Amino acid sequence: MLVVARTPASVNRLWDLLPLILSDHRIEVTFAVDKGSAFSHPLPEALAGRGALIKDWAEAVAADYDLALAASDNGELHRLRAPLIRVPHGVGFHRNAPAQQGVISGLRPESLVHEGTIVPDTLVVAHEDQAATVRAVAPELASRVLVAGDPCMDRIHASTPRRRKYREALAATDRQLILLCSTWGRFSLYGSDPDLPAWITAALPADRYRVALVLHPNVWTRHGPLQIEAWLRHAADAGMIVVPHEEGWRAAIVAADLVISDHGSLTSYSVGLRRPVVLAADGGPEVVAESPMRRLIDRLPRLDTEKPLLPQLDAAMRRGDIAGDIAGTIFAHPGRSAALLRQRMYEVLGLSEPPWNAVARPLPSPLVKITEPEAFVVQAVSDAKRLVLERFPVVWRAEDQPDGHLAVRADAADPELSERAAVVWSDELEDPRDLLKRWPGARIAICRSTPNSSVALLRDGTEVETAGDVPCSVAGSALYWWDVHNRRADERLDIDAGANSGTLTLSAVRPAPRPSAG
Repeated sequence: MLVVARTPASVNRLWDLLPLILSDHRIEVTFAVDKGSAFSHPLPEALAGRGALIKDWAEAVAADYDLALAASDNGELHRLRAPLIRVPHGVGFHRNAPAQQGVISGLRPESLVHEGTIVPDTLVVAHEDQAATVRAVAPELASRVLVAGDPCMDRIHASTPRRRKYREALAATDRQLILLCSTWGRFSLYGSDPDLPAWITAALPADRYRVALVLHPNVWTRHGPLQIEAWLRHAADAGMIVVPHEEGWRAAIVAADLVISDHGSLTSYSVGLRRPVVLAADGGPEVVAESPMRRLIDRLPRLDTEKPLLPQLDAAMRRGDIAGDIAGTIFAHPGRSAALLRQRMYEVLGLSEPPWNAVARPLPSPLVKITEPEAFVVQAVSDAKRLVLERFPVVWRAEDQPDGHLAVRADAADPELSERAAVVWSDELEDPRDLLKRWPGARIAICRSTPNSSVALLRDGTEVETAGDVPCSVAGSALYWWDVHNRRADERLDIDAGANSGTLTLSAVRPAPRPSAG
């Protein structure tokens, strides 16, 4: 069996199918990279890293195979000397081909029929409506189309019992997870507004929301990880999670409370899982008219960056799923895709199916880097029962944030932030006197003394010892409010700070010494 690797996106899709056949000792699986794509260059190293047997493309097309598997309509698939099963590398046929006017991506005529010969033995689609689209483009392929559902969608559904684990992996156990999903190209979420991830991260209270970003593999391949990570550094340093494109995005959809997306396939998968979706970009001329994606774009709410973000997200989450009926026109045979695809592969191979069941495997937990913000603009509001803190992470400049006091970690990278901070905190065993000397503009310096206690020094010399189950950074902002609004000794503060809520007790308050008379 030959597996044709064209792009990282297409190979990612093939990994959903290969476990259906790899463990059969009757079959040997070989990979070949068709290097005709601008996105193919990382593939040899990536496949070798997974232990794949790789042949040169020229050698592969000169050899006979019992089955070939591909997930792209580009390249020289007509040269293969094997019956070809071609699966989609995205959802349906909703995107116009970028280089061929009037051609639908995935249905280039030369990839279907080459010099009068039908290229694929089997063309797999996810729904009967997509089969109808194929028949309209190439009637001679009518008997070659297999409606097999979507193995990717099935794995997402099979993973829903693991949602709690995924949320733990994404540090969203006590937060709302807002997932940003971007396809590639200038009409995508990220392509049309590269600052959007940072803007969303800065606009959401960090203790109540976790922001994660998924970028299409082509974005990573086109610009390289070094450049992409540099572009995203400010938002990532402020707490945004960057999900690896190889694996993790599907688990992130399962974990998400709301998805902000564009015309990419992840919108369809999110709707298929009944997640609330807000569109930040609509794909412009790339979207095929009268496609399910076009109907989704017409129905789903749009993000307006000229308006406050939180009310828009709250409204979308209250509405919930508003496009489930459209998902029903995209994905057929739920839960059966693995069985249908394995059945066809073994029919082509002329072998009996193995005795184990073909099932959709649950997804692994995402492996991500989580960075906590080093600076917040904090809004504090008190009622009769509690002190509510809303802490907005500083992404670029504090003046771009809502009104509030500035709290900065003592070892923050940007000294300008520390110079302007009202509260400086340290999670290390430091002397707050040293922090106030180092940052003379600060009103309060607070340092962790034990896992559940801190010591603070106010600018006027007042010393405060605190005990409680809130982070040192939260304790510092609570003390700032206490100092400005309500100085009372032996006070207990019930703090609502989202995931970092808790109680803070001022266990010892030593007022600043009075100057001696005379």
